[in-house]
Amino acid sequence: MHEPSALPLHRLPKQTLHHTWAPKLSRTVAFTGRGQLHLWAMLEANPAVTRYCERPSWPEGCEPRPSIDFWALRDGTPVWLSLQEATPPDTVEESPPTSGIVVQTITARELDRHRVWIQNWLSLLPYLGTASSLNLDTMRAPVIEFFAREASFDAAERHFANIDPVLVRTAVISELHRGRLVSDDLIARLWDRHTRVVRASHRTHHAPQ
Repeated sequence: MHEPSALPLHRLPKQTLHHTWAPKLSRTVAFTGRGQLHLWAMLEANPAVTRYCERPSWPEGCEPRPSIDFWALRDGTPVWLSLQEATPPDTVEESPPTSGIVVQTITARELDRHRVWIQNWLSLLPYLGTASSLNLDTMRAPVIEFFAREASFDAAERHFANIDPVLVRTAVISELHRGRLVSDDLIARLWDRHTRVVRASHRTHHAPQ
């Protein structure tokens, strides 16, 4: 199956557009609702998701077409995501297959369960908007090595005191984004300089499930 393309955005008169830079896509994305914005943050922050598409086109010949907000390639498997902000259940649901395609329904409560993690990544992802103009390559290995033991953002910036702290911070965020570093703090509490980070291993998880 070919990767879908983003369909044109249609906004109602009173809807507010949310524009943001998508590091995994290297382009700007736009959404008409905060639910879509929050689900986007989860896709960007989950290293298991390598590609995704907002308002994805639907495969020809696969009818009927359900309401779809995102297509994503997660752990190498394509998934179709439908955001149901008014749905009461507390779990992620899967709809019956449509022409062999399983659509996963994400409820408002599911997003709310991860609200701290989402809010943290909405604060962190803008750092990666400028990462393409920064030379992070020389920083990656030293940063990962530094976090062989759990430490905070502040400790990393003090350890690399001869380097611009914004560059150090961006390198840490970049490696969190790539899944080479992980942080339980980002799931449980609001991000600040004392947020703890550690090198990823088979015993640590990358993102809320």
